[in-house]
Amino acid sequence: MKEEEKQTKKTIPMKGKSAMKKRWVYPAVYLSFAAVILTSVLWYQNDAKNVEKNNTPDSALEDNGAAVPVSLTKEQFQMPVADPEAIEVVKDFFSPDATAQEQEAALVFYNNIYYQNRGIDLATADNKAFDVTAALSGNVVKVAKDPALGFVVEVEHDKGVVTHYSSLASVSVKQGDQVKQGTVLGQAGENAYDKDSKIHAHFEVRKDGEAVDPVMAWDQSVAQLAAAVDDSRKEMKKAEEKKAAEEQKKAEEQKPGKEEKPAPKADDKGGKDMKDSKDTKDTKDGKDANGEQESSSQSAEDTGAQADDSGANE
Repeated sequence: MKEEEKQTKKTIPMKGKSAMKKRWVYPAVYLSFAAVILTSVLWYQNDAKNVEKNNTPDSALEDNGAAVPVSLTKEQFQMPVADPEAIEVVKDFFSPDATAQEQEAALVFYNNIYYQNRGIDLATADNKAFDVTAALSGNVVKVAKDPALGFVVEVEHDKGVVTHYSSLASVSVKQGDQVKQGTVLGQAGENAYDKDSKIHAHFEVRKDGEAVDPVMAWDQSVAQLAAAVDDSRKEMKKAEEKKAAEEQKKAEEQKPGKEEKPAPKADDKGGKDMKDSKDTKDTKDGKDANGEQESSSQSAEDTGAQADDSGANE
């Protein structure tokens, strides 16, 4: 048995060792390892580029690294009502670019004062209550009861955008709630500020605390709305600067000319010479007149003396 095992061991060929003895084996092994390493490096670099490319504001990470659902960055503003087809806009946003008639219709009369409407007022045709919903997902930052506006709800979004809902008869959320687009915030009602609109919901969109026309927001994402508002503000600023420059230029052109300078001293001297000449002439004329007067007096005296002499001779 032992002899058979020894014979068997002797008959098994050592292919691995015999292959390693060949000269071309080692270079082939080195090339295989090099190919594997090179492939790994290229794959890693390509993967890193893809990660960097996808790290945009529309990705799942914000600029501060906080995780945000990708769906929220793609959301677009919607009408803040459960049934948009049953709702109509009863009062528009007051726009400086609107016609005089449109601006008049966008005024709110309260306490004997007209106020510009800073949002839009929504109501049904039959003046019934309706659900008011979140126009966009966000964080509820304010829930309050205002004596003039009724219940007020404000929802904060990205890029400094806040949506404002007022004239609510009741509310269904509280401050600090995270709401999704379409979440019911409350019920529309009446308020003391705008009695003419009866049962309605007042809706505003604000960017950095400034009210913007909600019509600009429809079918726009937060990023798109923010960019549009910033561009609009830049154009307005340029227009104001251009208008101010034109007014300044016009004011400078309308300024009166320079005042005339006083007459030169030479003219004064000439005037003085003319005055002296006149005085000299007047003096000379006076002297001539006095001389004539004296001559006349002398003649009269001579005539009187001659008459006396004639009388004496007689």
